[in-house]
Amino acid sequence: MAKYKILSLSALAGVCCLGCQPLGPKVINETHPAYNCAMGSVIDRQMLSNLVRLRYRENPTFLDISSITEGREDGLDFGLDKQELSWESPQINNGDRVTRSGTKSSLLFGPKAMVGIKQKPTISYKPLRGKEFIKQLMTPIPLNAVLGLSRSGWKIERVFNTCVERINDVENAPNASGPTPWNKPEYEAFYNTTAILKRLEERRCVSIGRDPGDGKKLVLSFKDDGSCREDIRELKNILGIDSNKNEYCFSTNFLKRQGDVIAVQTRSLMGVLFYLSHAVEVPEEDVSNGFVQVTVDKSGEVFDWTANASGTLLKVHCSDKRPEHAYVSTRYRGHWFYINDNDLHSKSTFMFISTLFNLQAGEASSADIAPTLTIPVN
Repeated sequence: MAKYKILSLSALAGVCCLGCQPLGPKVINETHPAYNCAMGSVIDRQMLSNLVRLRYRENPTFLDISSITEGREDGLDFGLDKQELSWESPQINNGDRVTRSGTKSSLLFGPKAMVGIKQKPTISYKPLRGKEFIKQLMTPIPLNAVLGLSRSGWKIERVFNTCVERINDVENAPNASGPTPWNKPEYEAFYNTTAILKRLEERRCVSIGRDPGDGKKLVLSFKDDGSCREDIRELKNILGIDSNKNEYCFSTNFLKRQGDVIAVQTRSLMGVLFYLSHAVEVPEEDVSNGFVQVTVDKSGEVFDWTANASGTLLKVHCSDKRPEHAYVSTRYRGHWFYINDNDLHSKSTFMFISTLFNLQAGEASSADIAPTLTIPVN
């Protein structure tokens, strides 16, 4: 009986201790990093899954985690603890024979107390859809946003190759802003243009900023210090702009072009996702079964997206086995699709399109009203 008294007193002491401890900070330390990591992982997998879906000409789906409520309860549970005791009867000496009367057992019941904390998280999911969200997906990305990204740390080559469909008369695979095309895209001259811009950017011979006289206008300026002269001359020739000027205004109007204007046509966010999805590596059996579109050049040869155009921006590999060193991976149609953890170039592009998605579609998704699915987790 003394043992059970001690047990009951211990349980009571535990409850008292629970009431005295500052659980709030402890809960934050335990749950915030875990939820943060889990949300980041699931958002990345969703983006990769949608790229794979687009490669297979399937509708992308966007689901947002709108809220997470973490509830905790302190508890004390009383009950009976069952114990079985057994023993053997003593030996009986009956002349030359030794016998036992058998094994006996009995059940003892005693009080049991348990102290614990019960977690009750509630997670709410919201499908991203509706007129405003679709409009943001399908509307060309504002030129100010594209140029702003190129001035906020992202390389001008990555930004333009991903988001821009045309500069003056130089096209960047306009037929690739939708489902995988049958004909090979024209992109080489555009990529040569952005490669020159990259070299000029690295030498600080080109800059993008606002016009001092008109804060609404964005301008591109060249700084010719002698080392960049040939690249500047070649770029002006490719774009067909006035070779005697070093400052040019950006515009989206291709009908009224002048020698000091650079007209730019951007892709929509959906166009960006489609463009990058063409380079997703797929199993040979899916190609032979006609599950994906094959692009060919003028001679009828298969065009390899993974080594050209969007494949130079983002490489998504495919494997039958779960990849060991993946930055992000998802299982789809019985195969694993992933980005290598040591492919820093692809990781940068993937991070860029995630930033672009938040910038372009985030405001619409927060304003859109859609059904919310709330799931209590027990």
